[in-house]
Amino acid sequence: MDKILGFFKHQDKKPEDHHAYIKDHVFKIHETNDNKEKLKILKKIRRYLELFKDEWTTPRPVKKRMHITLPSQTKIEYPTDEAEIQRTIKEAYEDGNTIVRVIGSGHSVPEAILDVSDISGKKKIRFLCLEKYHGVEIDYKNHTATVKAGTHLNQDPEDIENSTLQNSFNYIIDQAGYALPDLGGIAHQTVGGFISTGSAGGSIIHNVHDSIIKLRIIDGKGDIYDLSIDDEDNSKFLAAGVSLGLLGIITKVTFKLMKNYYITGNQIIAPITPLSNDFKVGCPIDLLGDGDKEQKIPNIYEFFTNSKEYEADYARIFWWPQEGVNRLTIWRAKPIPIPSIDEKSLSIKPYNEFPVFAGSEIPAQLVASLVMIALNLFSSENRFYKRIAAYLINLFNPIGIQEFQDKWYNGLPMDDKVSDTIFPATFSELLFPIEKTNDIVHTLNNLYKTGGEKVIGNFTTELYTTKKSHFWLSQSYNTDSIRIDIQYFQKNPIGTSREFFQQYWDAFYPHNFRCHWGKHIPEEYGKRIRSLYEKYDDWMKVREEMDPKQIFVIAYWRNHLDIKPLK
Repeated sequence: MDKILGFFKHQDKKPEDHHAYIKDHVFKIHETNDNKEKLKILKKIRRYLELFKDEWTTPRPVKKRMHITLPSQTKIEYPTDEAEIQRTIKEAYEDGNTIVRVIGSGHSVPEAILDVSDISGKKKIRFLCLEKYHGVEIDYKNHTATVKAGTHLNQDPEDIENSTLQNSFNYIIDQAGYALPDLGGIAHQTVGGFISTGSAGGSIIHNVHDSIIKLRIIDGKGDIYDLSIDDEDNSKFLAAGVSLGLLGIITKVTFKLMKNYYITGNQIIAPITPLSNDFKVGCPIDLLGDGDKEQKIPNIYEFFTNSKEYEADYARIFWWPQEGVNRLTIWRAKPIPIPSIDEKSLSIKPYNEFPVFAGSEIPAQLVASLVMIALNLFSSENRFYKRIAAYLINLFNPIGIQEFQDKWYNGLPMDDKVSDTIFPATFSELLFPIEKTNDIVHTLNNLYKTGGEKVIGNFTTELYTTKKSHFWLSQSYNTDSIRIDIQYFQKNPIGTSREFFQQYWDAFYPHNFRCHWGKHIPEEYGKRIRSLYEKYDDWMKVREEMDPKQIFVIAYWRNHLDIKPLK
């Protein structure tokens, strides 16, 4: 015992060391057929977790970009003004053998930026990071803000050199009395990266895309365009809004702003059955049925589409289908106005995704991260271990309610405080027309039934919505959508994220889903792209005009968007 305690008191131990310990012991459980030995190993893991909880100290954040493996002779360039960006593009265009890609905050899958599989011979690639190109200009007369693309929405804890609360876009406009109508679950991203991947929050009422009224972009020849929703021919604007860095480099975005606000709401964790408005007894949403009119309990489609009625302008549901768990986590919120000077001020009660110890969620996140590895016990044939795994999930998701109230830019990105280093997760998000909500949920339930623990895994699946967008390549173009966000813990010792996601891609293939561009996408997606996006051909026509030498195209996007090589 003293030896284990001494291990934790050394400050030089890294999170990876603790992950390795748990991973090794999970493997030992799978390797032995001796039940007594399995129980002994399980007790070791439990003691380790108990000790670890009190001994952990918060690590210094590390930039994601430090984990990037770049090709030899390649470095990241950090332009500070638009002229430098334009000069880089012109040089690449004149050279004819240079690819240019922009690295943002690192929330997209790495291959979307860093795929260099077709970079060989004389071909080169230049990476630009716009984190030193930031700033905001507010037009109080027209209630708009023009922001440089490298500006972070909220402070990025992994960009400790350039990103601060004071220079973040959301903070600046809030201080001026303004806001955006919605934000994603994470708001560390740069403005340019956030809009380029079609990211959006969980609401069928609000969409940040509606606020974007102008774009400034440098195309593949080095020409600058000022595009507007009000242009007589606004095709370039509609193509560039979600363009994945393949039409050019967006340098500035202009938003139409609204008055700032607070959000207020709650998170309920309840058993899926029976149905009840008392979360201690049952679920206030009928996940798989038609609802209960007598109890005034909606089914999931009614909950999302009549969200005002259920005080759920912003909402998301986490489904925990594991045997012995079978719970929903229901997060919902609505906007409320900020009181005038003469009125009583509103109190702030932040939402906490993890329990807080010593003023931080980090200790609980680390314990949860280690528990996630231990939860591979769900794949065991031994029912005792399945019960242990269920107990651990329920421990972190107890039946109960958490009420919260906060400023819009702190409350809407509810995952902002989750550390990507300590609790690394990766995702594949599938979108379907909102009318198919009940069919999609039943398909998911059937997949859980037939696939068992291999499909269910040790994590959760998130259900939420998106209001339709006018941008041609948006995942929710022209249709309100239900989204299934499949989540995978990256430090799992068994299997891979792609293998895990493939089970879902296969099951939902007949439903013609669209994918979130910043998350994992099936290999064959490019073969169906034309049938999924009705404006695909128009988007490609604009793309070919703005990037005639394909200086922004890498193999990853060539495959997923079916971009043919130049002849």
